[in-house]
Amino acid sequence: DRTHKFQVLKRPPHVPAEATIHNLNVRGRRGNIVQVYPSVEYDFVPNVLHLQQGDFLHIQWTGSDANANGALTRAQRLLLNHGYQD
Repeated sequence: DRTHKFQVLKRPPHVPAEATIHNLNVRGRRGNIVQVYPSVEYDFVPNVLHLQQGDFLHIQWTGSDANANGALTRAQRLLLNHGYQD
């Protein structure tokens, strides 16, 4: 079953009504282009994101964040290398 559920929540009280919230998605699958065809390798959408001071970033991750070997995925390594933590 590949069903995914998500919930849309109200803006948190600490986020001002006039603030911009940017959505950063992760898409694709683990593996190289040959292994994941016809899908794509892990990637961020949008690929380039420009934020202003006072903007908020919402990182949206769907699917599995693990693999059979228990190793970090490329996307997880990128997030960790740029200071993101749960």
